[in-house]
Amino acid sequence: MLRVRQLWALLVLIALLVGCGANTYGVREASYVAPATPGPDETLVYVFREDSSFGAARKFAIIDNDTVMAVLTPGTFSYFKVPSGEHEIVALMAPSPIMHYRVTPAPGKTVYLLCRVGYASGMFIEPVDVQRARELMSQYRYTEIETKGGKTKMNYRDYYDRLYSK
Repeated sequence: MLRVRQLWALLVLIALLVGCGANTYGVREASYVAPATPGPDETLVYVFREDSSFGAARKFAIIDNDTVMAVLTPGTFSYFKVPSGEHEIVALMAPSPIMHYRVTPAPGKTVYLLCRVGYASGMFIEPVDVQRARELMSQYRYTEIETKGGKTKMNYRDYYDRLYSK
């Protein structure tokens, strides 16, 4: 009976490790190359994930309204361009969004966001200035995803508009 329990525990552990290691969007570390300056009708968005052991085994899908733009692990960052306008940037730890930040129209500008994930700092997205962003870029690893443009089951901008209206 003890041997059956040990075998069962081993199978559960293997399933957890395989499940947590899934790479749905083909995330990979890459050499960072600075993007071109955003055009007059675009906004460049950088998203950094704090290098914390809190939640370290889980990846964050970074979503712009309803589109997966990046996947981050602790101590990584990515960037993407969006048409200028309102954008709900969401960090999703499947199956739920755990933090969000509304980017307001910023034509031709660059926005830097830091996902704070820690025991003491809490869990939220905050904007950072260009100086702090450059420090993070020098310390963190850049990631890209192979499967770009994947759609989510909901539009988070609409969701948060409904949630906070009235």
